[in-house]
Amino acid sequence: MRLSTIRKVDFWLGVPLCLVLDFFSLLLSPFLSRRRTIKNILLMELSEAGSLIIGYSAIKRLKTALPEANLYFIIFERHANGLKLLDVIDPEKILTIRDSSMGAFLWDVLRAVWKMRMAGIDSVIDMELFSRASSILTFLSFARNRAGFYAYTNEGLYRGRLIHNYKVAYNPYKHMALNFMALVETFLGDENGVPNLKRHLPETLITPFQLPPSAARRENGAALIRSKYPQLTPQHKIAIINPNAGELPIRAWEIENFAQTAKRILDSGPDRLVVIMGLPDAMNDGLFIERHVKDPRCINLIGVTKSLGDVVDICCVSKLLLTNDSGPAQYASITPAHVVVLFGPETPQLYSPLGANVRAVYSGVSCSPCVTAANHRNTVCTDNQCLKIIPVETVADICLELLAR
Repeated sequence: MRLSTIRKVDFWLGVPLCLVLDFFSLLLSPFLSRRRTIKNILLMELSEAGSLIIGYSAIKRLKTALPEANLYFIIFERHANGLKLLDVIDPEKILTIRDSSMGAFLWDVLRAVWKMRMAGIDSVIDMELFSRASSILTFLSFARNRAGFYAYTNEGLYRGRLIHNYKVAYNPYKHMALNFMALVETFLGDENGVPNLKRHLPETLITPFQLPPSAARRENGAALIRSKYPQLTPQHKIAIINPNAGELPIRAWEIENFAQTAKRILDSGPDRLVVIMGLPDAMNDGLFIERHVKDPRCINLIGVTKSLGDVVDICCVSKLLLTNDSGPAQYASITPAHVVVLFGPETPQLYSPLGANVRAVYSGVSCSPCVTAANHRNTVCTDNQCLKIIPVETVADICLELLAR
């Protein structure tokens, strides 16, 4: 389903369902009070592939603190491979939901509820930001312990009071890695304050995930590039460009800017290669850059990568990735590649990839960020000046500096 469809379903179906379930939640609350016998924990992050990377430290903290507990995860099917890369959840304990159509979505939701009941889930940690679907699924698990973000007195997206055990205050002034850690620490601490957690969480709690070195990944990444550029050698310095912003085109830097940056990279030395990467629906962007650059060292791999694993493998043999704020930025950050990520409608304060190899470029105009959890990432803006005012010279100079290291 398209993002616009998901928003409509979440509102027109989610709001009345949350309202009805609120009534049942009130009736059942005496029977669903906290119980600290924890055996089977379900984590939930349906729609944000990049958030899995940001949430790694929190998941690892939970696994370390409760080594005897079984960890389950529920996620959209198209993001499941990204979760498997982190190697923190047993693949057999990953429950998937298809969002390819409304029928598939509803069927898989029912199937997931059945599997939760069969697995004896006693605790749920909802990592979604104010999604009504995840709130409903959390309640339908009938878990005794339910942790999730809660609005308290903040106006925002209504999703009922279905997460009533561990209500965690979402903090838009702290990085999402710390927000996810607050979810886990609230759950582990079993405190009764309002909001539940009243402790300082230092940034030192966050340990960015890094893929272990893998010759197989490097070989696959090189093979994918050689499929379009057989002359590839270990001496080439590869810069990946991901010009597409996926389902939120408001987050895209202008394609002409990417093309000019690619040309400047190639002009900086004969050992430079530019690899254009993206999903098949970004093919026109790739063709535009190719036509502008007119250089055989500009290699179009859009549509060639078949999985997040392929994306990661190409990053493993590349010097850097230049991208809009999107999932590939997060997945590149777990590789040795440098990541240059362009922010506009969202802020790096919340969503910048983690690690020393990341360079966030952000103009910080007065109306940014306008795409937030509170508005379902739905903005009225149709002219993203926050990205347009970022000059090619600034971005190209950063890329050239990193390539020269």
